[in-house]
Amino acid sequence: MDTSKQVAKKIVEHLQVWKHNHAKLVVGIDGYAGSGKTTIGSFVAKYDPDVLPVHLDDFIKHWRERQKMIEDAENKSEVFEYEWYRYDDLMELITAFKEGKQSINMKLYDFDANDLISPQTFDLTKQVLVLDGIFLFHPEHEESQMIDKKIYLDADFEKADERRRAREQERFGEDYLPDDHPDNWFQYYKTAYLNYVEKYNPKERADLVFEV
Repeated sequence: MDTSKQVAKKIVEHLQVWKHNHAKLVVGIDGYAGSGKTTIGSFVAKYDPDVLPVHLDDFIKHWRERQKMIEDAENKSEVFEYEWYRYDDLMELITAFKEGKQSINMKLYDFDANDLISPQTFDLTKQVLVLDGIFLFHPEHEESQMIDKKIYLDADFEKADERRRAREQERFGEDYLPDDHPDNWFQYYKTAYLNYVEKYNPKERADLVFEV
């Protein structure tokens, strides 16, 4: 099993080759929750100064909107698969990057404040945009067509769940809800992700696959 730093360094090696054929290169890192997507994406940006890291979780919808979607949905897992994120905002950023704009201001989600924060400036002069998140290679999502190179983190779901739970317990403390708690929506996400893997096989769509 590769560590996050080792995977990031291998990705950077591939970037050096991929850059030759792209004036503006968009790379997607997809994988199950707890597979290390955000950590690896951040390391890639650290090792290659020409990389702009973008995290899909920053484009999550407001919690009030998410709550209403879950409460109103007949199939709650489909909310996670299709509606959980502000894909229009994400596409605006990727399009501006591809068009060669210098910068763009985007509102991101602050999980500590549980709210959208003041617009943040993205430096679009970088040659490479590395986007990490779930469902990135889903054919129903427009950003999938904008990704030039796809990287899939092939994680053992049980081990990834252990890492995720440990992270959540540390973060939420007494407010932590176990996976089987009725107010914990993770069960819907997991159903959605298993459906995504079975139906669309993101591993097969990837240019690179790492076991993590």
